[in-house]
Amino acid sequence: MKKIFFLFLFLFGICSVGQSADLRNAVVKIFVTANPVDYVQPWQSQGVQLQTGSGCVIEGNRILTNAHVVSAQTFIQVKKYNSPKKYTAKVVAIGHQCDLAILEVEDKDFFKDITPLEFGDLPFLQDTVYVLGFPTGGDKISITQGVVSRIEVTQYAHSLLSLLAVQIDAAINSGNSGGPVIQDEKLIGIAMQAMGSSQNIGYIIPVAIIQHFLKDVEDGQEQGFPMLGVQFADTESRALQKYFKIKDDQGGALAVSVLPFSPAEGHIFRDDIVLSIDGVKIGEDGTFAFREDERLFLSHLISQKMAGDTIRLHILRQGQEKDVSVKLTPYQMLVPAPHIFENKPPYYIFGGLAFTILTTDLLMHWNNPYNAPPNFLNYFLGKDRLNKDRKKERVVLLGVFPDDVNIGYHGDNMEVVEKVNGKEFNSFEEFVKMVDKKQGEFTIFEMDNEYKMILENKNIDSANIEILKRNNIPSAYSDDVGKWIKK
Repeated sequence: MKKIFFLFLFLFGICSVGQSADLRNAVVKIFVTANPVDYVQPWQSQGVQLQTGSGCVIEGNRILTNAHVVSAQTFIQVKKYNSPKKYTAKVVAIGHQCDLAILEVEDKDFFKDITPLEFGDLPFLQDTVYVLGFPTGGDKISITQGVVSRIEVTQYAHSLLSLLAVQIDAAINSGNSGGPVIQDEKLIGIAMQAMGSSQNIGYIIPVAIIQHFLKDVEDGQEQGFPMLGVQFADTESRALQKYFKIKDDQGGALAVSVLPFSPAEGHIFRDDIVLSIDGVKIGEDGTFAFREDERLFLSHLISQKMAGDTIRLHILRQGQEKDVSVKLTPYQMLVPAPHIFENKPPYYIFGGLAFTILTTDLLMHWNNPYNAPPNFLNYFLGKDRLNKDRKKERVVLLGVFPDDVNIGYHGDNMEVVEKVNGKEFNSFEEFVKMVDKKQGEFTIFEMDNEYKMILENKNIDSANIEILKRNNIPSAYSDDVGKWIKK
């Protein structure tokens, strides 16, 4: 699989010399104090970090920026481009899937002389756009011009979820994230990320994604972008078309697998051919006609819906055409994505062995998920992502705190736990309860590679307490795990 590396940007800026001063007044610099969780040692944080970003004022005295700019924040200040004064701000809504956040400033004086930016439309290829922001290396607002070079569904570096994005060729400097992208004096996107392996390739979050996010959080709760839960393949092969009785002009995408617990389960089945979604014809390459001569992958027809919406699928099943309706209920994949920045990850320490769940946050510990251990990636990208065992979560051994009770295992780490005392489990809660009972003389952990770790239960509780003291760990488990044990 081709590796694509993304550079996270905490400030991003481009704008034309001819843009009006009113537009610059709507651009703000964001100062963030953050204290992110250490996902390899989830009982502690990584320590205080200072970072800056850009944002812009939209209707309702709201500041729009990237989620990754304010993730794990403990304190936020904002400053107008032409003012020396900083104002305290707070996060009122955040969407990690789409990498967007809304900030609020209680002091209404901040908004004096600011004209909120109005939303424009999705630009066309070769359109000229301007990005405003505050890149690192100076305090002045930056103005950069770029051309739209591609519009497609692509992976967002912050969440690893694929959504609609616009690629531009503007020069990108680290630190511009959250800056507004302007065309005809209207907001048409938010600067998001750059492709680290290439020059002058940047991505912006288009208005369609921004408006979806704003609508989603109107009730104060963020449900995110729905997923169908189907792995698709193209139907370009003539032999395949003949085998599945697909007519020459039907097109369609082949359902290779349907993921457990997903909205599609029980409605779409393996080898179904999806011919159209809500009346929009799907081509044999899995795309649909978008605007004039453009095409997008069919997932955009799903992600533009709201959680709770129902979609109509026209399918070909065993040579017969059928209509199927699917309600897009909220759905989380086996390896949770997007990130759970605002929630501390659960952990449990037993006999000096530290356990947690496999998440995209843990994968990002290696800066790029493709650098994570292969056994982890198997559940994210490999065949085990299909979750045929119908697990709700995967439990991970993070590492071992050396002690007499765990001699022989001191170097073991980053393993996926499959069984406890020969029994499988479906969730971290079930795992914790099985281990905490300490049934029998031994507790045996069996990994997904059939490797076993065996601990003697006698005096293991007192040994665990001493291990925690020696390593300055405040508790053997996180607060949520403590509730499971008490039950």
